[in-house]
Amino acid sequence: MISIIISKGTQGIEAVEIKGHSGYAKSGKDIVCSAVSAITQTALLGLKEVSTREVDFTINNEVGYLKFSVPQFSSEIEKIKQQTVLETMVIGLRDIQKGYDAFVKVEVR
Repeated sequence: MISIIISKGTQGIEAVEIKGHSGYAKSGKDIVCSAVSAITQTALLGLKEVSTREVDFTINNEVGYLKFSVPQFSSEIEKIKQQTVLETMVIGLRDIQKGYDAFVKVEVR
């Protein structure tokens, strides 16, 4: 199962951690892992694009692991952009969970 932990604070989403493989199908044929990877890695790219500070992240495709932290924003506009990217990611991940709840768990803390 893929475990997705979204950490929220007073300013919105602060960190994201994804771990595991879905087990839906063999590696290379697993549409659930592919969908989660595409959404989360695109969100990371978007976060890097809209942030003025470096985004701290760790990725290990072999074990199915991605973790990133939201950098401190330098303006209210930057904060809005960051949170829009991340909230859109959460919408996509929750939609995957709806269709494949035995393979993906999204938890917001």
